[in-house]
Amino acid sequence: MMNPSINSVDIESATAFIRHELRTPINAIVGYGEMVQEELAEANSPLTEEIDTLLVEAQKLLEIINLFVKHSDGEDKSDFQKLFSTIPHSTNFSITNIILNCDSLLEAEECTNELELTEDIRKIKLAALRLQGLVNNIESIFTNFLESLNPGNGTGLSPDFIFPSSSNTNEISLGNIKTNGVDSRELLKGKILVVDDNPSNLDLFFQHLTRKGHAVTTCLSAKDALGLLQSQNYDLILLDLLMPETNGDQFLEYLKTSVEFQHIPVIIVSALDEFESIIRCIEMGAEDFLPKPFDPVLLKARIGSSLEKKRLRDQEKLYTQQVEGLSEMMAKELEKGRQMQKNFLPAHLLTRSGWEFSAYFSPAQQLAGDFYDLFELPGDRLGIVVADVCDKGVGAALFMGLFRSLIRIFSGQAALDGLINPSFNLPSGQGLLDVNLDNLLNNINFEPLESIKLINNYVAINHGEASMFATIFFGILEPSSGKLSYINGGHEPVFIVDSNHQLKTKLTSTGPAVGMLPDLQFKTAEIILQPGDLLLSYTDGVTEAKSPTGNFFGKEKLLNALGSSFNSVDQLMLNIKESLEEHMGEAQQFDDITLLAIKFQTT
Repeated sequence: MMNPSINSVDIESATAFIRHELRTPINAIVGYGEMVQEELAEANSPLTEEIDTLLVEAQKLLEIINLFVKHSDGEDKSDFQKLFSTIPHSTNFSITNIILNCDSLLEAEECTNELELTEDIRKIKLAALRLQGLVNNIESIFTNFLESLNPGNGTGLSPDFIFPSSSNTNEISLGNIKTNGVDSRELLKGKILVVDDNPSNLDLFFQHLTRKGHAVTTCLSAKDALGLLQSQNYDLILLDLLMPETNGDQFLEYLKTSVEFQHIPVIIVSALDEFESIIRCIEMGAEDFLPKPFDPVLLKARIGSSLEKKRLRDQEKLYTQQVEGLSEMMAKELEKGRQMQKNFLPAHLLTRSGWEFSAYFSPAQQLAGDFYDLFELPGDRLGIVVADVCDKGVGAALFMGLFRSLIRIFSGQAALDGLINPSFNLPSGQGLLDVNLDNLLNNINFEPLESIKLINNYVAINHGEASMFATIFFGILEPSSGKLSYINGGHEPVFIVDSNHQLKTKLTSTGPAVGMLPDLQFKTAEIILQPGDLLLSYTDGVTEAKSPTGNFFGKEKLLNALGSSFNSVDQLMLNIKESLEEHMGEAQQFDDITLLAIKFQTT
């Protein structure tokens, strides 16, 4: 718990100290890095990409620290420890990458020595190690600094205790680099397999790694290692190159070509310092290379980096499996929905003497918002529907089912099928069993087109928050006379062509789209179809079908198809389908495509 004597001024001083300490090493990394980058670029060195990557990671760190500063300015000062706890997790991966980039640059001694860059690269690495120590101890540094500001609390701490200066005797040697003894990040704990033919080397690795908290298994040969891998899971392999029977590079090649083991990171640890051997191992898929005798600090950093990458790969694999599982489950559910939605469409179009009917339906996705319908109505009439619900996918499909069902129910089709009891219209004193149902239904005064008003109000009032509506062409056809009464609710114009395939008229909108607002007005219109006339209703997915170059199919091509020669409405549907496919080519279909054709045959 924070000392009660610490006030907001102390907290502000401590946060200012933390900001300074965090920014200082990052500035050093960026400053020296940019100088090295300039020298390598002027020399056209292949190492330029390495320093570019280093600077990208440094920029990430700077952005993270700047974001921390932004949060710290506006957060509750008493909750800084919680904010600090997020810093190590968000920075350590980039810091480790900077250290590894520096290692790669330092290993290219010939180039860096020639350009006199070695010392600058070491300074970058030293700054990164200092930053790593800071971020992993940031909470304790913050707390100790606060305590040091209050000498009367009994701690007697000083800033030198909080973060030792570079002259402090508590130092760890790293080649020619010296860094303070603030412990760098605690490595991820992993299950590590060490493969080396020297028992003393195995014992050294075992003692060193188990003290760091890792679970370590050792073996003397690639054969033994393979047996262990087949029976247990490992997070990392430390592999020697020179071994009896199967060399390390041969075993590495086997691992990296194996589906089962290729994702386990491998660090080569060998006394060999031949550059060709190192390159060969890296090309085969080794995560990294360490010379013997290994440097404990370097080994810790590279194991940490490798385990972090393994953790991320495992996490990605898990996410991929979860996504694949969810995708498979979703695909099954969508397929069920597609089959159910398919049942909403007429399985077989009606047949009437003297009339031809044909339809074509192609959803853009598994579930569609378009639909068409052709059904019987009381009074020997037929209901004709072509509709397009706004939007696509699951939501549109659900409303498609709603609109289709409401049209059938409100228009009287459900009563014809016996789904609605029409007894409310029976003559006084008569029961349902006292009359002939067929005669009754034929004489009930249904006004099917009035259903559009009912549907509009129902959807707008009960589902207005969904903002779903539909453009609908709803026609009532009397086959005996050719009379067609209709409402066009914001839908595409319906084409009527005569027996010579000439455009006769267009049935344009008589009202707005259905379901947008309550109490909208829809006008009813009528037309008398003559023998030889053909009616074609469609959705905008036809005219707005795009070619690979982005051109629309358009109404002109649709009219050209109507004006061409065809023997039947089925042939017309096939002609339009082929014309659409030719136009779209390999382009993606973005919208549902629906067409319904009706022809009054000549006698």
